[in-house]
Amino acid sequence: MPFGMMSPLLAASDFWMAKWLTPFWFIGAGIVIGFAALAAFLLIFSLLMVPMKGLERQRKDGTLHYVAAVITLLFGAGIGYFLRSGEIGQAFLVKGEFATEEWLLVSFAATAMAGVIVWAVLFCSSSRFFGELRSLLFEGVGFSMIVVLAAVAAIGLAATPWVDRPAEAFASIPQFFTPQSSFKEYTVAGAKTPEDRKLTKIEVQYDPGTLGSVRIESNRRVILADASEIEKLKFAAVTIDADAPKVWERAMGPAKCPLPLIGGAEVYVQNEEIDDATLTIAIRSYPTVPQSLSILLTAIFVTVFGLLFFLMQGAGPKTAAIALSAAKSELSQPLPKILITIVGLAILLFVFLPFHTFGEDIKLLKDCGVTLTLIAAIFQAVWSASTSVSDEIEGRTALTLLSKPIHRRSFILGKIFGVFWIVMLMFLILGSFELFAVAYKPIVEARENSTDAPLWQVCHAEMFQTIPGLALAFMQSVVLGAISVAIGTRVSMIANFSICFSIYVLGHLTPVIMESTAGGLPLVEFFSQLISAVVPNLNLFTMESAIDADVSIPWSVIASVFIYTSIYGIGATLLGLLLFEERDLA
Repeated sequence: MPFGMMSPLLAASDFWMAKWLTPFWFIGAGIVIGFAALAAFLLIFSLLMVPMKGLERQRKDGTLHYVAAVITLLFGAGIGYFLRSGEIGQAFLVKGEFATEEWLLVSFAATAMAGVIVWAVLFCSSSRFFGELRSLLFEGVGFSMIVVLAAVAAIGLAATPWVDRPAEAFASIPQFFTPQSSFKEYTVAGAKTPEDRKLTKIEVQYDPGTLGSVRIESNRRVILADASEIEKLKFAAVTIDADAPKVWERAMGPAKCPLPLIGGAEVYVQNEEIDDATLTIAIRSYPTVPQSLSILLTAIFVTVFGLLFFLMQGAGPKTAAIALSAAKSELSQPLPKILITIVGLAILLFVFLPFHTFGEDIKLLKDCGVTLTLIAAIFQAVWSASTSVSDEIEGRTALTLLSKPIHRRSFILGKIFGVFWIVMLMFLILGSFELFAVAYKPIVEARENSTDAPLWQVCHAEMFQTIPGLALAFMQSVVLGAISVAIGTRVSMIANFSICFSIYVLGHLTPVIMESTAGGLPLVEFFSQLISAVVPNLNLFTMESAIDADVSIPWSVIASVFIYTSIYGIGATLLGLLLFEERDLA
């Protein structure tokens, strides 16, 4: 019930399928908006094609890349300043020990997304891009991703008849960019005698359903309550110590909120000291339908990765041809279908499989589903890298390809992008299975325990909490896929699998190795530090701790892991270029 008080949102039907599919209505709406945004970008590209026709020479000689980099840096500076000082940034970022670094990390990630848009506008506004657009969208991995996203959107939008007042969800999206804040100061008389200690009503205006954050501070010890008499309290009284602010964020849960989260509740305060107290209450309200954030994030995801797919073709047509050919070749093989079938069935089985965890089966469902998806994607990435790089080099196919006007750099980049899009497709499919399973699990548990069916908001919260884990697993697959392509330029498939498996194991053991060798023999400590410097720390890509603690992963963590992934991905790419540049193909 507290969650319901926190989120008095769209009152979906009592039908169990409505509670299950309503969360996917948000995802489906986000996908449709993302498709619409991509269509709008294609229209912009077509309108700019004639005005930017004179930039064809700059596209070929690389000058336009410098222009795009400068524009992106300017955007990045603006985003950083905005997140550092604006209320929007304060609303999105989690407060805490690392508050000064969070805005910087999120700024880097947001700048990368802005860079994709800038590069796409400059390089996709050409007749050559539109000449390849049909095959880009309706053949190979591009068409497969569109089909998967369209299927998820169709399933989600099928729940529209059960969604009450969906317009409120769309109306809440602009509220994320205009958070409402209030600050009020109260003077509470001191208690000269024990009889003077009484709860006094103060006027605090807030909506429990949209309450996002609270900061209460006092220069004297005071007590907050929701009634004037102890016998009438509905919530436990909260003590505010002198000069020890009480800070609450929505992510902390309703139980820790110092203000009563119920409509029409009153706030009373009692001064515990002799001197008068100055009490300040700062409140920030969030959107009426906070779940609508999933619409915004889904639309951004579809738009950014769609533009990245377009950019690959617009900025590097030769690289795109190799990438799409490699991805299409892998899709025609039985391995992706086998992996998707096995993992998909396993995830569906986990929904009904009892884990005997005393009511916390959903945590194991999240962990097992994300882990299986990760293992399947890594296996497919290493296999694809081995077959598309090692086998082509040994079979002299690469020699034939490079005899054409294709640089070795385009070959390596094309293979990396080919693996990237194969992994993306697998995560779209298996991630959808995982989200469907996680959203349905609370309903299954309610039936097994003979309790009331959960609110759809609970299903949405469980599903939304799983998405960061899938994002982290995807980035881990990308890192290992890029490393596998680099290694595949020199070794065979068996050796590639062995090395990548070793990197996977060492990557997850890096913190343990560092801790166990600290203060030991200098030579052993040196090698442990060398391993930690060379091998990626894959523990950064896991969310087991967040699942166990039942907390959401902050934006800054995802942004920092994205930066870490970009650094290792670029390093693996450079290593692959270095190894392949001197490789004798004859």
